Amino acid sequence: MIKWFSAFILSILVHALIFLIYSFLDSVQEETTDRKITNVSFIQPEKKDTDTKKTIDKKDTDTKKTTTKEEPIKEPEKKIIKDLDKYLVEEQEQEVFYKKLDKVEQISAQVIKDIESIWIRPNNIKKGMYAEFNLTIDRLGNIDNFDIKRSSGSDTFDRAAMNAIKKYKKIKYIKNVDEETYRIYFANFTLRFKPE
Repeated sequence: MIKWFSAFILSILVHALIFLIYSFLDSVQEETTDRKITNVSFIQPEKKDTDTKKTIDKKDTDTKKTTTKEEPIKEPEKKIIKDLDKYLVEEQEQEVFYKKLDKVEQISAQVIKDIESIWIRPNNIKKGMYAEFNLTIDRLGNIDNFDIKRSSGSDTFDRAAMNAIKKYKKIKYIKNVDEETYRIYFANFTLRFKPE
C-alpha cells in the first residue's frame, strides 16, 4: 500500500514539474528587433495601351536613380487554351460514352430479367451455371437469329435458355436507343444467361 501511495505522490510531483516547466517556457518571450526598410523607391507604373511592363534593371546608389527596361508581357499561351479545350471536349465525350454504357447495361439487365421471367427452370441444374448466346437484332428489336456462343455444359439448361429466347422474340427497349448505340452494342448482342 505504501508503494502505491509513494508512486502516486511521485506521479503528481512529476506532472507538477512538467506543468511548471511548460508554464515557464510559455511565458518567456523572445526578443524581437524592429527592422526598418530604408532606401526604397517605389515606381508607379504608367498606364499604357501597349503590352509592356517595367522592370527594375539596375539601381545607381550614388544618385538615387532607378532605371527601367521595358519588357513585353507574355500573352497566355494559346497551347494551354487549346489543351484545355481539348480536355473539355474529351471530358464531354467520356460523359456521353458512360451515359450510353449505363443505358446499354440497363437494357441488358432488363432483357435478362425478362427472359428469366419466361424461362422454365430445368431440374437438377447447378448454381452458377450460365450460357452465352450471340443474338442478331434488327433496328426494331426483333431477334432475327441467335446461336450459342458458350455452353453451360448441360444440354437441358442450354435448351431451356434457347426456348426462353425464342419465346421472347423482341427486345422492345432497342427502339429507344440512338442509331450509333444500336449499331455498336445491339446489332450483334452477346447475352450471358445466368439465372439466380
